[in-house]
Amino acid sequence: MIRKMGYTASDRLLIIHADDFGITQGTNEAIVNLFEEQSITSASIMIPCPDSAEAMELSKRSGITNIGIHLTLTSDESNPYTPVCATRKLTSLITAEGCFHADVSFFERNADEQEVLLEMEAQIQKAISQGIDPTHLDSHAGSVMGLFAGRDFLEPAFDLCGKYRLPFLLPARAAEQPFFNPAQQAMFQNRIASANERGILLIDDIVSLPYCCTPVVAYGKMKQQLAEIIKNTKPGITQLTLHPARITDRLRTITSCYSERELEYRLLNDPDMQQLIDRERITLISWKDLRDLQRSM
Repeated sequence: MIRKMGYTASDRLLIIHADDFGITQGTNEAIVNLFEEQSITSASIMIPCPDSAEAMELSKRSGITNIGIHLTLTSDESNPYTPVCATRKLTSLITAEGCFHADVSFFERNADEQEVLLEMEAQIQKAISQGIDPTHLDSHAGSVMGLFAGRDFLEPAFDLCGKYRLPFLLPARAAEQPFFNPAQQAMFQNRIASANERGILLIDDIVSLPYCCTPVVAYGKMKQQLAEIIKNTKPGITQLTLHPARITDRLRTITSCYSERELEYRLLNDPDMQQLIDRERITLISWKDLRDLQRSM
């Protein structure tokens, strides 16, 4: 794939990606600013979040087109979300109060695959109806990846990738990671093979900073960690995933890790990081580049 994009096998391509677009207004402000400063190349939006409508409106107003869908099928602990699908009640996905379950393991064990497919497509369709041409699909909290109870929903997600001609965030090196057990490694090998057979483009690797640490890492230390990640980027296509946000009262109620999100926002706008990428001769790309390649094949 990298050669089809005009690069060599030894080139290092990097997608700088902001997760959780739409989760709060402060997150929306941070991500739009980062796009305007050309400090990120990608983001993915959580359609069930109340502030996702603002995120989509800001994207259209600012001419931002590198937006994927952060498929959201579970609630955060202190932030319940409700399904987007309005055609039927998704009984297996919701609590008695009508919200997604917060326990990803419970979701994996109990979700009906057809209901998962319906909700994922409803989220894609909602974005399209608001003028968003999605660049890719990925998964909030890894809920379709089978990381918790061993039951994944990648094949239904791939069905939608095929229908809407979108790549998916499943790194090809996932099957090589030592922190996955043999069953998970075998599952990822099978899913990667399935994606390849379907013509769904995947990246090679995904990296991120340590997240939600106690105590919170100081800015200087976090900057050193990010510099090492950038320097150690491997040949191929890698996604650097961060959760940038401006701190708001709303963010404080959603996550105890709000300080890290604000630090990541500052880091992405730090000119030293951008200069390091240049010195390392790393080429920045976006999911839109991959989507357009997939649609041309």
